[in-house]
Amino acid sequence: MDNLGKPKVLIVDDEEVLRNILARFMNKAGYETLEAKDGKQAIELYKISKPFIVLSDIMMPKMDGLTLLKEIKKIDSRAMVVLMTGYGNEDILLDALRGGAMNFFKKPFNFQEIIKFVENALKHRSEPDLGELFSEHLIEETKTFIFPTGETNILPIVNQISLHLKKIAEDSEILNLKIGIEEMISNAIEHGNLGITMRQKQSALENGKWGEFLRERLGTDNNRNKKVTIKSHLKDDNFEISVKDEGNGFDWKALPVLSPDNLLNYNGRGIFLTKIYYDEVVFNKKGNTVTLRKYRQSKKNQ
Repeated sequence: MDNLGKPKVLIVDDEEVLRNILARFMNKAGYETLEAKDGKQAIELYKISKPFIVLSDIMMPKMDGLTLLKEIKKIDSRAMVVLMTGYGNEDILLDALRGGAMNFFKKPFNFQEIIKFVENALKHRSEPDLGELFSEHLIEETKTFIFPTGETNILPIVNQISLHLKKIAEDSEILNLKIGIEEMISNAIEHGNLGITMRQKQSALENGKWGEFLRERLGTDNNRNKKVTIKSHLKDDNFEISVKDEGNGFDWKALPVLSPDNLLNYNGRGIFLTKIYYDEVVFNKKGNTVTLRKYRQSKKNQ
């Protein structure tokens, strides 16, 4: 942050017009922006300014987005890097997501959707350091949360669940694991209990009416009082969490397989990203319960 307390966003793209437009949207949303035309310039700006998040194109001269991601992760393993891409870069994008990128946005993208994501990322970056609450002596823990759909502040729940994930994951992985949990809880609320389709959400975001649309869906007792049930189980070598909603479920078998060919056509981005972050993502037959599993890396490689 600068002297005025504005969070810094580093925008990296060789297209000057796109950089300027995105910077204007970010400035209007209350962020200070830094701009770089390629990866090398971005590295220098990152070292000097320490932005809280980087929004980077993939294909650029001198240093591409994948190389930039690797270099920034060397500087700060917890760095937040989001990629922007068009068709034709699917293989590189998938490697980048597996290498620690937080998210991606397909060009031409919805600026409001990017701002919403950045706002959410800032909440994670601004949260207190929970490291002092971690104990390496923990052997096993089980937690259960049940809350009504009208309870929209899910970040404290995510923090509680992820408190001891250092037992099975590297520091650089934990943020993405938390985002996966948050994505599945959000899906349970929005698509499960509130019955909002992907098309309806996209339209509301594009028109800047997402908050209004969400409040409208929460306006009925039937929707507001539906419950979300979360159960997590952490052991010495693995972590498992299930998220259940009271909606009608969906045909999860229709989801495309995780592959570069399907990456930019994938409607359920949250599920796609979660499949990258976790070793297993399994739905029940009805499609209203999802279970995520993450294994300790040393165990996976044995």
